[in-house]
Amino acid sequence: MRTTITSADLLAVLAKMATDMEAQKDYLCALDGAMGDGDQGVTMAIGFGAVRKVLDSLKDQDIGTIITKCGLAFNATAASTIGALLAIACMRGGREAKGQHEIGLADVGRMLEAAQLGIQERGKAQVGDKTVLDALAPTVAALKAAAATGTPLVEALKQSLAAAEAGVKATIPMKSKMGRAAWIAERSVGHQDPGATSFYLMWKSAVEYLTA
Repeated sequence: MRTTITSADLLAVLAKMATDMEAQKDYLCALDGAMGDGDQGVTMAIGFGAVRKVLDSLKDQDIGTIITKCGLAFNATAASTIGALLAIACMRGGREAKGQHEIGLADVGRMLEAAQLGIQERGKAQVGDKTVLDALAPTVAALKAAAATGTPLVEALKQSLAAAEAGVKATIPMKSKMGRAAWIAERSVGHQDPGATSFYLMWKSAVEYLTA
């Protein structure tokens, strides 16, 4: 059973993530169309296309560098609100794994927590505002709780994915308070947030690979 995550694992995760996010393009666009301009899926597909292109050049790099450079590649190619947030998340998270070629559960929790704080600072949003944070924050909480109780990595990742999914579903009755969706705040009620969904799908790709 897997107990750590290596740089090679991360590169494989990112390749899978790119494939999976490209496949979810239409679904994400449909979600976004109900609340915004309908381009979330296109942005994610283009951004991850750029990520895929830099993976070969990162084969000998540490985990922090891989994550940071992938976030920057995404935003450079698919500049957008989600691109900017993903870039800051990757830079903050990558900083926590600088120089490391292998990480454990506690490291993953710290990295995602740093990413969450970066997104909060950059986007000025909080949990409950119907954003990516509503899926990310419970994921972080689940990882930290698992690390504190000595839960094995594979089981902890599965628990965190369940927390992310619950967080996404919790956005359905929420009213949007941020971005373009806030313009139609009342009409956003009853729709799943596309940003939170994007994070969930990304994390699902990672967890599926790491727990296989």
